[in-house]
Amino acid sequence: MAWNEGYVVEEAYTSGFFRKQSPVHLSVACALNGFEPVDTRKPFTYLELGSGQGFTANVLAAANPHAKFYAADFMPGHVVTAQELAGAASLDNVTHLENSFAELAAGAADLPPLDFITMHGVYSWVNPENRRHIVDLVARYLKPGGILYVSYNAMPGWSAATPLQRLVIEHARAHPRRLGAQVSQAKALIDQLVDAKAYYFASNQDSTVLRSRLDSWAKDKPVYLAHEYLNASWQALYHADVVRDFAAAKLDFAASAELCMNVDPKQLPDDQRTIVEAIDDPLLRETVLDYIQNTAFRSDIFIRGARRMSPARRQQWWDQIGVALTVPRRFATLGQPVDDPKTGFASPLLDMLEDGPMSVLELAERNKCPPDAIANVVALLVWHDQGAPFIVSTESPAKAATVRLNTEVAQDAVLNDRYQALASPLLGSGVSSSALQRLVYHALCERAHPVDRQALTQWIWQVLTDQGPPIILHHEPLPDRETELREIGRAVDDILALRAPIWRQLHMI
Repeated sequence: MAWNEGYVVEEAYTSGFFRKQSPVHLSVACALNGFEPVDTRKPFTYLELGSGQGFTANVLAAANPHAKFYAADFMPGHVVTAQELAGAASLDNVTHLENSFAELAAGAADLPPLDFITMHGVYSWVNPENRRHIVDLVARYLKPGGILYVSYNAMPGWSAATPLQRLVIEHARAHPRRLGAQVSQAKALIDQLVDAKAYYFASNQDSTVLRSRLDSWAKDKPVYLAHEYLNASWQALYHADVVRDFAAAKLDFAASAELCMNVDPKQLPDDQRTIVEAIDDPLLRETVLDYIQNTAFRSDIFIRGARRMSPARRQQWWDQIGVALTVPRRFATLGQPVDDPKTGFASPLLDMLEDGPMSVLELAERNKCPPDAIANVVALLVWHDQGAPFIVSTESPAKAATVRLNTEVAQDAVLNDRYQALASPLLGSGVSSSALQRLVYHALCERAHPVDRQALTQWIWQVLTDQGPPIILHHEPLPDRETELREIGRAVDDILALRAPIWRQLHMI
């Protein structure tokens, strides 16, 4: 078989940041669900498998300078891009490896025992042989008590959309062209079949998963679609099979890294709760929950030797888990429209967080409610990318590496829009950041203070104009230069007034 083993290698994958791979986030998820976490305030070791262009690993290394990071991908173009950013930011605690899963499982790289191993989406994109190599690698390197994160396309949620992926693969096999042409022609075929009311599409028109997949074909970039659909070994997986795979490496399923997906049966409708509470077997219970929710993507956390915490130990952790807003207070709406009464229960808590990050226990005491109620708000904030958890420390986070990386990311924004997050040492993670925000960050690092708002607006307009695509606001191109300058000026004012204080709270600048 060819070296790529059916995986798409003609085009590099996108350079996204995936916050659920954060070691801090994974440890907090374990603690919130009653499992002993890895204390990320101490030195730890971390490996990302299938790391793509390495942006997630680089952000995490900058945000956790006391830890040692490894990231492995078998595409040379990915690895060199990752190494370039790490080198530019002088990150001496991250190593980017060009290795296959088979090579890593056989010990080809000089890896230490690991506290964390993570992979985003990889497990359902590779063939069964490579999944066995991953399990062998985990068995070889993950420490007792160590955490594994594995996300994957899941059944039964993908059941309605799986034939769409098969159609795209068969079309690509019949038309062996470059990826861009294959994606474009597959899209045209899909559109024709939808317009012709092909019964597969017509009979599944109420499927939210299929509808979201069709929306993705309409708006997402060809590179993303190629990697999502054209890998020959792509397969949506059942949670039960993934659990059995990693049981061979002595791992226990602990929780979902997507905090909102850790379902308390009491939150279900009565008839569903009765079914779930009657199931003693944890594997069958989680499977039934997948059927109740029609789960299409899972973000599973496994522990090698999972240990349940006692109530007293869990109480200790409530005071060691903190939460911070990552957006201005007025945008922290928990997914509801601004001033919607549905967010009223959380308003006092969110108002407190506007003043700065705070521990879950302190928030619970101030709001006179149980910590569990605060944890539910934390889960909603994370779900909507409006807040993030952290582990409380008595020491101020070291931010030199973070500032170096963020400065490089902001400088890169002058040329393109590939790196869409900035690092935070308080969170031990990254924060989503738009192109405008990164350009303002660049100005705060590089320009005299106070910032000349008019000169900054003009400079950003020129940068965005030179990059080529139309300047867009609310999904619509702006009509003329004057309007563009006015709207960029308004955005700059908001970023300086509202975002920059958050960057300082999170020790990002």
